[in-house]
Amino acid sequence: MAKGGSSCCVCQSADARALLEVVLRGGARATLCGSHALMHSRSTEQATTEVELRRLLRDRRGRRDPRNDQDELGAALNAAFNGDRRGPDRRRAG
Repeated sequence: MAKGGSSCCVCQSADARALLEVVLRGGARATLCGSHALMHSRSTEQATTEVELRRLLRDRRGRRDPRNDQDELGAALNAAFNGDRRGPDRRRAG
């Protein structure tokens, strides 16, 4: 794959060192960053347009707050590693 346009059509990354041009189903071309090009190459569903490509490759992590204590282990880890929960007698020396 050769160098493509000026930015990734999914995330708008403009680092020219990471941009690639990919061929979509039907022959259309799109510019992707390395991460999105890898996702595209591994995807079982192939896009025919940049709009479809953005829909397929959008951030799949969702918008859930990772600090949300969904389970007992997560709550314990957050409590153990959250510096804001220290009492005044347990402040770091410095």
